[in-house]
Amino acid sequence: MATMANATDGPVKSVKYPVESVANAARILLMLSSDTQLKLSDVADHLGTSPSTAHRLLTTLEASGFLHQHETTRCYEPGDALRTLAAAIAPERSRWDFALPYLQELSERVDETVNLQVLHGSDIAFVESAESTAALRVGSRRGAIMPAHATSGGKILLAQLDSEQLEALLAQNELTRLTDDTISDTTTFLNELKRVRKRGYATNLGESEPGIGGVAVAVPTDGRPARYALAVSVPTSRLSRSRIPALVSELMKTAALLSESDPDGR
Repeated sequence: MATMANATDGPVKSVKYPVESVANAARILLMLSSDTQLKLSDVADHLGTSPSTAHRLLTTLEASGFLHQHETTRCYEPGDALRTLAAAIAPERSRWDFALPYLQELSERVDETVNLQVLHGSDIAFVESAESTAALRVGSRRGAIMPAHATSGGKILLAQLDSEQLEALLAQNELTRLTDDTISDTTTFLNELKRVRKRGYATNLGESEPGIGGVAVAVPTDGRPARYALAVSVPTSRLSRSRIPALVSELMKTAALLSESDPDGR
Protein backbone atom coordinates (compact mmCIF):
# COMPACT_ATOMS: atom_id res chain seq x y z
CA MET A 1 0.00 0.00 0.00
CA ALA A 2 1.26 3.47 -0.88
CA THR A 3 2.35 5.69 1.99
CA MET A 4 -0.23 8.37 2.74
CA ALA A 5 0.89 11.95 3.37
CA ASN A 6 -0.84 13.88 6.14
CA ALA A 7 -2.41 17.16 4.96
CA THR A 8 -0.61 19.05 7.73
CA ASP A 9 2.84 17.62 7.03
CA GLY A 10 3.64 20.00 4.19
CA PRO A 11 3.12 20.01 0.42
CA VAL A 12 2.45 16.79 -1.42
CA LYS A 13 3.92 15.82 -4.76
CA SER A 14 2.58 18.01 -7.55
CA VAL A 15 0.55 16.15 -10.16
CA LYS A 16 -0.18 17.86 -13.44
CA TYR A 17 -3.40 16.73 -15.11
CA PRO A 18 -5.95 18.63 -17.20
CA VAL A 19 -8.51 20.75 -15.32
CA GLU A 20 -11.28 18.17 -15.86
CA SER A 21 -9.39 15.89 -13.46
CA VAL A 22 -10.18 18.34 -10.66
CA ALA A 23 -13.89 17.92 -11.40
CA ASN A 24 -13.52 14.14 -11.50
CA ALA A 25 -11.66 14.16 -8.19
CA ALA A 26 -14.55 16.12 -6.67
CA ARG A 27 -17.01 13.57 -8.05
CA ILE A 28 -15.03 10.77 -6.42
CA LEU A 29 -15.22 12.50 -3.04
CA LEU A 30 -18.97 13.02 -3.50
CA MET A 31 -19.34 9.28 -4.12
CA LEU A 32 -18.22 8.73 -0.52
CA SER A 33 -21.47 10.28 0.71
CA SER A 34 -23.36 7.18 -0.43
CA ASP A 35 -20.65 4.51 -0.18
CA THR A 36 -17.53 4.79 1.99
CA GLN A 37 -15.86 1.81 0.27
CA LEU A 38 -15.00 2.66 -3.35
CA LYS A 39 -13.86 0.02 -5.82
CA LEU A 40 -11.64 1.07 -8.71
CA SER A 41 -14.06 -0.44 -11.24
CA ASP A 42 -17.04 1.41 -9.73
CA VAL A 43 -15.19 4.73 -9.81
CA ALA A 44 -14.19 4.21 -13.44
CA ASP A 45 -17.79 3.36 -14.40
CA HIS A 46 -19.17 6.38 -12.50
CA LEU A 47 -16.73 8.80 -14.11
CA GLY A 48 -16.92 7.21 -17.55
CA THR A 49 -13.11 6.92 -17.68
CA SER A 50 -10.63 4.11 -18.17
CA PRO A 51 -9.48 2.17 -15.08
CA SER A 52 -5.98 3.64 -15.48
CA THR A 53 -7.34 7.20 -15.37
CA ALA A 54 -9.51 6.39 -12.35
CA HIS A 55 -6.51 4.80 -10.63
CA ARG A 56 -4.42 7.93 -11.22
CA LEU A 57 -7.10 10.09 -9.62
CA LEU A 58 -7.54 7.75 -6.66
CA THR A 59 -3.82 7.54 -5.93
CA THR A 60 -3.49 11.32 -6.17
CA LEU A 61 -6.28 11.74 -3.60
CA GLU A 62 -4.62 9.08 -1.46
CA ALA A 63 -1.28 10.92 -1.60
CA SER A 64 -3.07 14.10 -0.47
CA GLY A 65 -4.60 12.33 2.52
CA PHE A 66 -8.19 12.53 1.27
CA LEU A 67 -8.43 8.79 0.59
CA HIS A 68 -6.98 5.68 2.20
CA GLN A 69 -6.70 2.28 0.51
CA HIS A 70 -7.73 -0.61 2.73
CA GLU A 71 -4.98 -3.21 2.96
CA THR A 72 -7.30 -6.21 2.66
CA THR A 73 -10.19 -5.15 0.43
CA ARG A 74 -8.10 -2.72 -1.67
CA CYS A 75 -11.11 -0.40 -1.65
CA TYR A 76 -10.65 3.32 -1.12
CA GLU A 77 -12.18 4.93 1.95
CA PRO A 78 -12.08 8.39 3.58
CA GLY A 79 -8.57 9.45 4.61
CA ASP A 80 -7.40 11.51 7.56
CA ALA A 81 -7.51 14.83 5.70
CA LEU A 82 -11.11 14.27 4.59
CA ARG A 83 -12.20 13.17 8.06
CA THR A 84 -10.60 16.28 9.56
CA LEU A 85 -12.43 18.49 7.08
CA ALA A 86 -15.75 16.72 7.72
CA ALA A 87 -15.36 17.11 11.48
CA ALA A 88 -14.61 20.82 11.08
CA ILE A 89 -17.79 21.60 9.14
CA ALA A 90 -20.19 19.03 10.65
CA PRO A 91 -21.40 21.25 13.54
CA GLU A 92 -22.62 23.93 11.12
CA ARG A 93 -26.33 24.17 10.33
CA SER A 94 -27.26 22.46 7.10
CA ARG A 95 -28.26 24.72 4.24
CA TRP A 96 -31.34 22.51 3.83
CA ASP A 97 -32.58 22.29 7.42
CA PHE A 98 -35.45 24.65 6.61
CA ALA A 99 -36.87 22.16 4.10
CA LEU A 100 -37.10 19.06 6.30
CA PRO A 101 -40.48 19.85 7.96
CA TYR A 102 -42.04 20.40 4.53
CA LEU A 103 -40.56 17.18 3.20
CA GLN A 104 -41.82 15.23 6.21
CA GLU A 105 -45.32 16.67 5.84
CA LEU A 106 -45.39 15.83 2.12
CA SER A 107 -44.12 12.32 2.82
CA GLU A 108 -46.97 11.77 5.25
CA ARG A 109 -49.54 13.06 2.74
CA VAL A 110 -48.44 10.81 -0.12
CA ASP A 111 -47.07 8.00 2.08
CA GLU A 112 -43.87 7.85 0.03
CA THR A 113 -40.25 8.89 0.45
CA VAL A 114 -39.53 12.50 -0.55
CA ASN A 115 -36.19 13.97 -1.58
CA LEU A 116 -34.64 17.38 -2.22
CA GLN A 117 -32.06 17.29 -5.00
CA VAL A 118 -29.38 19.62 -6.38
CA LEU A 119 -27.62 19.42 -9.75
CA HIS A 120 -23.82 19.06 -9.70
CA GLY A 121 -22.62 18.97 -13.30
CA SER A 122 -24.03 15.79 -14.80
CA ASP A 123 -24.87 14.30 -11.38
CA ILE A 124 -27.75 14.84 -8.99
CA ALA A 125 -27.10 15.09 -5.25
CA PHE A 126 -29.77 14.10 -2.72
CA VAL A 127 -29.31 16.80 -0.07
CA GLU A 128 -32.30 16.03 2.16
CA SER A 129 -34.81 13.22 2.49
CA ALA A 130 -37.91 12.23 4.43
CA GLU A 131 -38.51 8.47 4.40
CA SER A 132 -41.93 6.89 4.16
CA THR A 133 -43.17 4.61 6.93
CA ALA A 134 -44.86 2.23 4.48
CA ALA A 135 -43.79 -1.42 4.77
CA LEU A 136 -42.70 -1.44 1.12
CA ARG A 137 -40.85 1.83 0.54
CA VAL A 138 -37.83 3.46 -1.03
CA GLY A 139 -35.24 4.18 1.66
CA SER A 140 -33.81 7.60 2.42
CA ARG A 141 -31.55 8.83 -0.37
CA ARG A 142 -29.88 11.59 1.67
CA GLY A 143 -26.24 11.92 0.64
CA ALA A 144 -26.61 9.80 -2.50
CA ILE A 145 -25.14 10.85 -5.86
CA MET A 146 -26.63 9.56 -9.12
CA PRO A 147 -26.32 10.39 -12.82
CA ALA A 148 -28.83 13.18 -13.41
CA HIS A 149 -30.16 11.85 -16.71
CA ALA A 150 -31.51 8.71 -15.00
CA THR A 151 -33.51 10.47 -12.26
CA SER A 152 -36.67 12.57 -12.23
CA GLY A 153 -35.00 15.36 -10.24
CA GLY A 154 -32.04 15.38 -12.58
CA LYS A 155 -34.26 15.61 -15.64
CA ILE A 156 -36.32 18.53 -14.32
CA LEU A 157 -33.16 20.48 -13.46
CA LEU A 158 -31.42 19.66 -16.74
CA ALA A 159 -34.55 20.92 -18.48
CA GLN A 160 -33.96 24.32 -16.82
CA LEU A 161 -30.60 24.77 -18.58
CA ASP A 162 -30.37 26.81 -21.76
CA SER A 163 -29.43 25.02 -24.98
CA GLU A 164 -25.78 26.08 -24.84
CA GLN A 165 -25.30 24.83 -21.25
CA LEU A 166 -27.11 21.57 -22.00
CA GLU A 167 -25.15 20.96 -25.21
CA ALA A 168 -21.83 21.47 -23.41
CA LEU A 169 -22.83 19.16 -20.56
CA LEU A 170 -23.97 16.35 -22.85
CA ALA A 171 -20.84 16.70 -24.97
CA GLN A 172 -18.63 16.13 -21.92
CA ASN A 173 -20.62 13.37 -20.21
CA GLU A 174 -21.87 10.05 -21.53
CA LEU A 175 -25.48 9.06 -20.86
CA THR A 176 -24.56 5.92 -18.94
CA ARG A 177 -27.07 3.08 -19.03
CA LEU A 178 -27.91 2.05 -15.45
CA THR A 179 -30.88 -0.21 -16.24
CA ASP A 180 -32.63 -1.50 -19.34
CA ASP A 181 -34.96 1.52 -19.11
CA THR A 182 -32.28 4.24 -18.88
CA ILE A 183 -32.33 6.70 -21.77
CA SER A 184 -28.79 6.54 -23.19
CA ASP A 185 -29.32 8.06 -26.64
CA THR A 186 -28.72 11.83 -26.79
CA THR A 187 -31.48 12.61 -29.30
CA THR A 188 -34.02 10.58 -27.36
CA PHE A 189 -32.97 12.28 -24.13
CA LEU A 190 -33.26 15.78 -25.62
CA ASN A 191 -36.78 14.92 -26.77
CA GLU A 192 -37.54 13.71 -23.26
CA LEU A 193 -36.41 17.07 -21.84
CA LYS A 194 -38.71 18.88 -24.31
CA ARG A 195 -41.64 16.91 -22.91
CA VAL A 196 -40.48 17.69 -19.36
CA ARG A 197 -40.42 21.45 -20.08
CA LYS A 198 -43.86 21.33 -21.67
CA ARG A 199 -45.63 19.47 -18.86
CA GLY A 200 -43.66 20.97 -15.94
CA TYR A 201 -42.60 17.75 -14.23
CA ALA A 202 -40.30 14.78 -14.85
CA THR A 203 -40.59 11.06 -14.25
CA ASN A 204 -38.19 8.19 -13.70
CA LEU A 205 -39.73 4.82 -14.46
CA GLY A 206 -37.08 2.35 -13.35
CA GLU A 207 -34.31 4.28 -15.12
CA SER A 208 -31.89 4.60 -12.19
CA GLU A 209 -32.65 1.38 -10.29
CA PRO A 210 -34.90 -1.56 -11.22
CA GLY A 211 -38.22 -1.45 -9.39
CA ILE A 212 -37.86 2.18 -8.29
CA GLY A 213 -39.48 5.20 -9.91
CA GLY A 214 -39.87 8.86 -9.21
CA VAL A 215 -41.71 12.07 -10.02
CA ALA A 216 -40.14 15.51 -9.62
CA VAL A 217 -40.86 19.20 -10.01
CA ALA A 218 -38.53 22.18 -9.90
CA VAL A 219 -38.66 24.51 -6.91
CA PRO A 220 -39.12 28.06 -8.26
CA THR A 221 -36.73 30.77 -7.04
CA ASP A 222 -37.99 34.30 -7.63
CA GLY A 223 -38.25 34.06 -11.41
CA ARG A 224 -34.75 32.67 -11.84
CA PRO A 225 -33.87 29.16 -13.13
CA ALA A 226 -34.63 26.55 -10.47
CA ARG A 227 -31.66 25.59 -8.31
CA TYR A 228 -33.11 22.42 -6.80
CA ALA A 229 -35.82 19.85 -7.31
CA LEU A 230 -38.42 18.19 -5.13
CA ALA A 231 -39.02 14.52 -5.91
CA VAL A 232 -41.02 11.61 -4.60
CA SER A 233 -39.44 8.12 -4.82
CA VAL A 234 -41.89 5.27 -5.29
CA PRO A 235 -41.70 1.50 -5.84
CA THR A 236 -42.74 1.08 -9.48
CA SER A 237 -45.45 -1.33 -8.35
CA ARG A 238 -47.24 1.75 -6.91
CA LEU A 239 -46.33 4.24 -9.62
CA SER A 240 -49.14 3.82 -12.10
CA ARG A 241 -49.52 6.51 -14.77
CA SER A 242 -52.94 7.36 -13.35
CA ARG A 243 -51.32 8.24 -10.00
CA ILE A 244 -48.74 10.64 -11.44
CA PRO A 245 -51.04 13.72 -11.75
CA ALA A 246 -52.00 13.48 -8.05
CA LEU A 247 -48.35 13.21 -7.03
CA VAL A 248 -47.44 16.19 -9.22
CA SER A 249 -50.20 18.25 -7.60
CA GLU A 250 -48.90 17.48 -4.10
CA LEU A 251 -45.30 18.16 -5.15
CA MET A 252 -46.28 21.54 -6.61
CA LYS A 253 -47.96 22.59 -3.37
CA THR A 254 -44.87 21.80 -1.31
CA ALA A 255 -42.51 23.31 -3.90
CA ALA A 256 -44.36 26.63 -3.60
CA LEU A 257 -44.00 26.52 0.20
CA LEU A 258 -40.29 25.74 -0.09
CA SER A 259 -39.80 28.63 -2.47
CA GLU A 260 -41.45 31.04 -0.01
CA SER A 261 -39.57 29.65 3.02
CA ASP A 262 -36.07 29.28 1.56
CA PRO A 263 -33.88 31.85 3.40
CA ASP A 264 -31.52 31.97 0.41
CA GLY A 265 -34.19 31.96 -2.26
CA ARG A 266 -34.86 35.66 -2.49
